[in-house]
Amino acid sequence: LRQVCLGVYASPLTIYSFFFIALAMRPPPRLAGAFAAALPGLAAAFRSSGLESLNLHLETAIHRTVPAAAPSNATAAQGAEGDKVFEAQREKCSNITECYCVKATPCGWCATFGEAMVGHKDGPLEPGIQCPKWITNANSCPKLYCSTESRDETMSWWIHCSWFPCLCLVMWIVTYIWREVLRAKHLPKTVVAEKASQSVNFTTGQAVGDESFASDVSSEDGLTFIERQAIDLFGTKRSFEAFRKGLDCPEQDRLPTDAARPYELNLSDLSTVVGENYEKSRVGPHRFAVTLRIAMQWRTALGATMVSAIGLMFLSSLYLMALRTCARHLRKDEYEWLALVTKEMGAVVASLQTAVTLLLAWYALNRIQWFWSILMEGVTLGGRAHDVAMIAGACPVKSEADWKARFQLYRHLMLCFFYAYQAYTPKLRFAGFGPLIRCGLLLPAEAEQLKLAHRHPGTVCEAWVSRWIDKHMKLEARQQAYMGLREYRGSIASISDLIEQRAPVSFESLLYIVVYALCAALPFGPANIDYANREAVMKGPHVATALGTAMLCAFYLALLHMLRHLQAPFDDIGAPHDALNPIALMNSTERKLRDYLSAPPPKSPAAVASQEAANLDSPTREARRRWAEGPTAVLRALPLPPRELALGLSRARAGTAWGGAGG
Repeated sequence: LRQVCLGVYASPLTIYSFFFIALAMRPPPRLAGAFAAALPGLAAAFRSSGLESLNLHLETAIHRTVPAAAPSNATAAQGAEGDKVFEAQREKCSNITECYCVKATPCGWCATFGEAMVGHKDGPLEPGIQCPKWITNANSCPKLYCSTESRDETMSWWIHCSWFPCLCLVMWIVTYIWREVLRAKHLPKTVVAEKASQSVNFTTGQAVGDESFASDVSSEDGLTFIERQAIDLFGTKRSFEAFRKGLDCPEQDRLPTDAARPYELNLSDLSTVVGENYEKSRVGPHRFAVTLRIAMQWRTALGATMVSAIGLMFLSSLYLMALRTCARHLRKDEYEWLALVTKEMGAVVASLQTAVTLLLAWYALNRIQWFWSILMEGVTLGGRAHDVAMIAGACPVKSEADWKARFQLYRHLMLCFFYAYQAYTPKLRFAGFGPLIRCGLLLPAEAEQLKLAHRHPGTVCEAWVSRWIDKHMKLEARQQAYMGLREYRGSIASISDLIEQRAPVSFESLLYIVVYALCAALPFGPANIDYANREAVMKGPHVATALGTAMLCAFYLALLHMLRHLQAPFDDIGAPHDALNPIALMNSTERKLRDYLSAPPPKSPAAVASQEAANLDSPTREARRRWAEGPTAVLRALPLPPRELALGLSRARAGTAWGGAGG
């Protein structure tokens, strides 16, 4: 069939081609010699007795000996000037030894003979030569590389090819150093702090570690390291005397009115802080600039994944550089194999993206809802404590023992609140009984009882509150207090139940694997690249492709980082901007408990009127006493301007009434 197609292509020799097929099967010696003498080059083909050798010699002989079917443009050119131009072009083409070197020249490349010839898109212009494998477009060459190009051109191409990977490498180094500087700035530098920074188990959300370091290190003010970490709670000494004063408590004995961090830190709070520092930074007033600066802060999800994202961008730029080099130096068939592999990797990336999108979308929405449930449960917990204290505060106080009983209820309600969060908050996990005793929330005798608890000290505190209600309250107030205590205990249990909710191991491990697999495959399966166009692949820098890889990886890794740290919702070391601060909620609840339990009842209308009369009558008595001493003493005691004082003194000396009757 190949011999037939070759004969049909060379139409003047079609009959000879069919005849050569028969000769290839069993050629007579005399006839073979005659054809070999008539067509140079066929003798070797017949001697080889092989169809492939016959095909090669036959093709060469036909296209070099048979004249062209139609006169070419060069032969039709008239005049000596046209011949000179053609000869100059022929001379230029004869010096070309590689296919890609014909670019930007009047030459084409004949792959049949492996030579450059003067020609156009239909074939060579050489008289008497036909080339079945004619290449006029340099992009169709087996290699897109010309070894005879100048050194400057080669260097220019390599610079154009490698500048973006070098830039990505510099960006990665700078980002890595920047994150290390932030690490040294935000993490404490002591051994105790190093232990505290690793004190959260993200599988359970609980704080773990060695409890001994909680009391080993003391600060200058006599507080231990843990007390310094939770100074908003342990920094104030509670006493019965301050509680007994109620609303008249002096400022130094009052509880702190704010905390180092609010219960929930939101974007508006951080935007306000960043906005106040405009003069000290180069960040513009635009909301995008403010948000970007917040997103790049220490342990924020996007900022925490920048090193990995830029590293993957660098890897993507290296792979694209290798792809461009292969498009330039590999043969066309070899490059097509590499392009096919890259295209298949792109299909793998698309498949993984579908799986990752489904898993992350469903899991992220549920975990965010779970986080909000924990947040609102803390607010509800404070409200239940307020209900119990409000009902207890309505009971009459008849003696000093009743005030001490109220102070006891106040302490026990706060202990229940404290133990609801202690196991899940790194700042409180290692506090023990010592800090609670020193801050006045726990008595030493009570601490000895709490040590003997079968399950948890918090349950003993709840039992103490229940017994207090039974002893000091009666009738309907007792029933309402029991209902409030039951809801208070339910909210305490809900905190631990919600925190211990975790996805199944199989699902969570599958989620992590597919996300990491997608981020690992993204640099090797770039999208939106036409691999069939080798010259476009070779010449384009593909900056947008690498940037897209970095942004997509940053999004997936940041989302995974956020989901991982949300499992410990009170860890302000691992996620300082996303973590909740239960200490702020405790302070707010405690201040309200004091108002409910220590505020005196309102005064009666008669007492208020009597007090107002006393306040009004007191200046009158003082004025009469001074008037008895003389009008001058009264006038000098009044806050009058100098001119009015001088006028009053002159009238007093004259005995004139000042200010009307009785003045």
